[in-house]
Amino acid sequence: MRRLGGTLVPRRLPPRRALLCLSILVPAACAIGCSRPPSARFLVSIAAASPDRLAVTLELHDVPRDGLTIKGYAAQEALRVGEVTAAGPDGARLPVEPGIETIAVNSRAIDIPRFVLRGPLPTSVLVRYVVTPGNREGDAHMGFSGRCHGYLDGRFGFVSGRNLFLLPQPAEALRSIEVRFSLPQGFTVEAPWRRAGDSWRPGVGGDLAAEHLVSAAIGLGRFRERAFEVGGTRFRLAFESGIPAEQEEQAAARLERVARYLHGLFGRGLGPEYLTVLVPRAPTGDEIVGEGWGTGQGQTLSPLTPGRLQQFAEHLIDAYVRHAPYRTEIKRPEEFWLVDGIRNLYSWRAVAEAGLMPREEVTRQLAVGYLTALNVHGLQRNLETIYSKPGSFRIERETLAPFVLASLDHDLRVATKEATSLDAAVALTFKGTKAPSLWAALPRAGAATWKEFREKYVQAGADVIPVEPLYTLPPTRPQPDPPGGKVVRSVTLVYTGKTNGYLENCGCKVNQSGGVARRATMLERIRKSDPGVILLDAGDAFIRPEKQNTLDFLSREEQALFLRTMDLMRYQAAGIGTTELTFGPDHFRAETRGTSIPYRVANVRAGGVPLAPAAAFLRSGPTRVAVIGIFEPPWGSAATSLFEENTASLVIDDPFETLRREVPALKKQADLVIALGRLTPETVRRVARGIPDLDAIVSDEYDAPTKTGGAGDDMQREDHPGFLGRTLVAYTTLTNYGLGSVTLGLDSAGRIASAAFKDLWLYEDVPDQPRVRDMLNRFYDDVGRRAAAQESVPPLFADDPVRLGGRYVGAAKCADCHKDEYGQWMTTKHASAYKTLLDRHRHFQPKCISCHVVGYGTPHGYRLGAAEQTLANVQCEVCHGPGAEHVAAPSTKNIRRAVPEKVCLECHTPDHSDHFVYAERLPKIRHDHFE
Repeated sequence: MRRLGGTLVPRRLPPRRALLCLSILVPAACAIGCSRPPSARFLVSIAAASPDRLAVTLELHDVPRDGLTIKGYAAQEALRVGEVTAAGPDGARLPVEPGIETIAVNSRAIDIPRFVLRGPLPTSVLVRYVVTPGNREGDAHMGFSGRCHGYLDGRFGFVSGRNLFLLPQPAEALRSIEVRFSLPQGFTVEAPWRRAGDSWRPGVGGDLAAEHLVSAAIGLGRFRERAFEVGGTRFRLAFESGIPAEQEEQAAARLERVARYLHGLFGRGLGPEYLTVLVPRAPTGDEIVGEGWGTGQGQTLSPLTPGRLQQFAEHLIDAYVRHAPYRTEIKRPEEFWLVDGIRNLYSWRAVAEAGLMPREEVTRQLAVGYLTALNVHGLQRNLETIYSKPGSFRIERETLAPFVLASLDHDLRVATKEATSLDAAVALTFKGTKAPSLWAALPRAGAATWKEFREKYVQAGADVIPVEPLYTLPPTRPQPDPPGGKVVRSVTLVYTGKTNGYLENCGCKVNQSGGVARRATMLERIRKSDPGVILLDAGDAFIRPEKQNTLDFLSREEQALFLRTMDLMRYQAAGIGTTELTFGPDHFRAETRGTSIPYRVANVRAGGVPLAPAAAFLRSGPTRVAVIGIFEPPWGSAATSLFEENTASLVIDDPFETLRREVPALKKQADLVIALGRLTPETVRRVARGIPDLDAIVSDEYDAPTKTGGAGDDMQREDHPGFLGRTLVAYTTLTNYGLGSVTLGLDSAGRIASAAFKDLWLYEDVPDQPRVRDMLNRFYDDVGRRAAAQESVPPLFADDPVRLGGRYVGAAKCADCHKDEYGQWMTTKHASAYKTLLDRHRHFQPKCISCHVVGYGTPHGYRLGAAEQTLANVQCEVCHGPGAEHVAAPSTKNIRRAVPEKVCLECHTPDHSDHFVYAERLPKIRHDHFE
């Protein structure tokens, strides 16, 4: 045994898995003494009259007489257990004490369900319980992540063992585990365990039964199977029968390609069989979260998008480097980071190998992520220490570690003139059951070089890893090359992009920028001084669905209003970006129907029909301008599963080839040709080099490691505006906070000879344009009163039945007995939280109201339009719960005195309180704090 973070875990379990996944936790003392170890038999069936629930019967033999603890291995949000009963062999009921065990996982408290049966107990016990798979990740107030933990209905079911089984403690002591299923006619079971007649036996080689049980991905329903063999391992692919045949064919080919690529990397097999259970999204639209272990995995893998293929590759890599029973174990704690680096580097390389993203895009995203991470406060850059300290170190594991390995790979290839690479070092390190040091696997001829690399970039002896050798782009320049002639006339472009439907700031932060009412004012000023200005939007004007699989009523209404304000501002051309396409072409057409926004895109077709016209022809004084819309899809981590799935039917032509074909004809009709839309900085350079007739590019994608081109030639994570040869490049870096502007000086030949860029920030000193301000006010006054809008924003504390159903009385009632506390509360900002909404005219915006009043959305809480005296502001009951019962009969048992961090985090999210630190803020509102 070894101790990690205060928790005893079996040696065969990898440290990060034990901490993250709540794997088999073994207490310091044996709970069953030295008696014969118990055995467990499970029967799983569909709950009677509840097709969305599973009934589990657990039959235990050789139970310790003095008592028994049964526990889950997932947080109670994912393992939803109910109706737990126990009985002896004679049918006599045994008392069950339900409870919660809180453990610390990466500095986060996790509550797992636990049930205690007190002794004396009979030698055999029957435990029955019901599990409800499919809990959606997230909450109704702040939004759902688009993921759910399992799923079950009359068509199919999917669940991981972790979200289904309770085990007696200590689980490792179980001498045998057997699982049987009683399912509807036609249903089959897909599980990675050994089949023995009508039952299943978890375990590998007579060992690891408990871990194999809880780590299993289990499919229930009707499945079609395919198989292929790689390195002596038979890979079984179980496709849920509703998956279309075409998707099955594509997925099977790509999964096999990834499996062969990773086998080539590690050079060994994964036991006799590896099962992958492939299911579609749940009917709710959520991705079904699965599990991966040494013998298989499963989750939503259809249609097989690049992101889902990367997750498959990650789980498969884990079987080689992380999970029992086939992993290679790293003995040195200072090299545990290597596991994270390999899985985060090679999972994306596997996607590229399968042809679903360019290889160079993997490097670009790693480099951008690395440069971004350097600005993170408290970053632990010494990777050899992250497993010896408390904390999750997610950025270090997912960003720094893979980039360090990518950099090492580059240096190996250069030093050996491509004779060796990181691939060879990985194969040597992970070829057996015990891993030698990575550094011993590198060429001996360069030992001093690798020692220096380790000291500088793994142990953080140097400031930064040099990004330029791996991925960098030549900088833009302030002047065209070759230079243009004397400026004889000018054209001003004003541009926006990545505004994501941002109507206005909410007032929760100081000096927030942006908002459509301020933007309209700024445009009026610009047009007054320059009537010939050209107004463009590069795309991503739709709401970014970070936590929504579909837009709720209020979000749809807000998006429609945002597009109406764009109409009012008279945009002359608009590109189609990622968010316009995230919900698919039908959604884009529906949302833009009835608007006059001139969307343009030349390389996207839906059903063989262009999604929008290719180009717009404009004038600025005597200058003729052609604007061609262009779209380069995102890759890798930049692409959400929603985007990948909903754009699978689109034909997106290569943006470079499209521009090379279309621009010459446009140049014959215009003095200036501008490409507008989403082009990565790398593609921007390819276009600038290869299409001389293109005069300018306005793009809303600007992340890339580039040199500044100034003093010191520093590396930056964002590309900068300027010239690439004769082509002008502009980026919409101000997003929703402002507008970009560039005044082009044209010479007598119509070429761009100069460019003057200006950032137009929409700070608080820019007043709201009255007409747009009135549109916003009337919108919220109207839509906020509508039931559909209010229902779009469910109440806070969605998992707390007391808060949802309790009666609220208001702070005035509390003041009768708690005068001093009431007086102190009146000095805090909580007491005037509602006034913040009144000042901003947001008091009919349900998304804002819910965090500024008491009990919004509950039967006895605040109602929109109600008098503010009773339940407006952040009052006592927001922190301490409903108070009616306490007011009627004061007692410490019917009010909540403590205010845990998760109460505050319901509203103090990064979106609204980006600098909120619970430990720092709590003392300022505690009732024992007085100024």
